[in-house]
Amino acid sequence: MPSASDSRAAYVREVLRRYLETPGVAGRVRHADRTFAAALYNQGVPLYAVQYAFIVAAARRVRHNAFSTPLPPIRTLWYFREVIREMLERPPGPRDIEQMRGVLLRHD
Repeated sequence: MPSASDSRAAYVREVLRRYLETPGVAGRVRHADRTFAAALYNQGVPLYAVQYAFIVAAARRVRHNAFSTPLPPIRTLWYFREVIREMLERPPGPRDIEQMRGVLLRHD
């Protein structure tokens, strides 16, 4: 059985991997990002909520950029803090997430 520290390390790795795969992210992990990912684990934030936040925030940025000057790259995991909270309070339905993924795929 994996220890709590193994579980936390796996969670942090997965959050950071998905963070780096998110469109609009600058592509660098900082110490503060690792600390924030560990804090998410300690708070019991489910991985799906973090993943949904990445998808929703990236799709919102794509939609914004379609009508305005492109936004600068996301340089910190902290950027997603409020969207993660939103996903915990009002999780989107599967259709909503698929629609957002579609927005991101059309943008590629």
